[in-house]
Amino acid sequence: MRFEYCPNCGTKNVPREIGDEGMIPYCENCKRPWFDMFSTCVLNVVMNEDDEVLLIRQSYGDTAKFVGVAGFMKVGETPEQSAVREVLEETGLTALSTAYIDSAFYDGRDQLMLGMLTRVRKADTSISGELLEAKWFTVDDAIDTVREGSIIQRFIKAAKEKL
Repeated sequence: MRFEYCPNCGTKNVPREIGDEGMIPYCENCKRPWFDMFSTCVLNVVMNEDDEVLLIRQSYGDTAKFVGVAGFMKVGETPEQSAVREVLEETGLTALSTAYIDSAFYDGRDQLMLGMLTRVRKADTSISGELLEAKWFTVDDAIDTVREGSIIQRFIKAAKEKL
C-alpha cells in the first residue's frame, strides 16, 4: 500500500526526504512520514513422515494449478503460529513442527512470503471451502507440478536440500 493521502487526517501527502530512506510520502498536517506497507504471509511446504509434499488447488483464482498452503499472518501471530493455523484451517491436518525455510517478496501483490516447512502425519485431509483438492506428491513430483519459477517451487527445492 502506498500512501497518497494521510490515513489519519486525509491530507494529501507530499514527498519529503527522510534520512537515508529517500523521498517518502509525508503528512505536513500530522508531521509524520507514511512508509509503504505490504502484507506478510506464510507459504507452507507441508511434508509428512515419508517426505511427501501436500499441494492444494484453490477454489478461486487459477483453479487448475497446484500451490502450497498459504495465508496472511494475523496481528500478534508469529510465522510459526500462522503456519500451524493455516495448515489446520485449510487441510484439517495438525502440525507436528514448523521451521523457517526462506523468504521472498511477491511483487504482484505486495506480499512478503515467509516460507515454512511444516511437518504433519500423513492422513486424509478435511479441506476447507477455499480448496478444491489436496494431494500428496513426492518431493520431485511436487517440484514438477507447481508453476516453474514460482516461490513455492523455490521453497520446496530448499526443503528438499534439508532432507
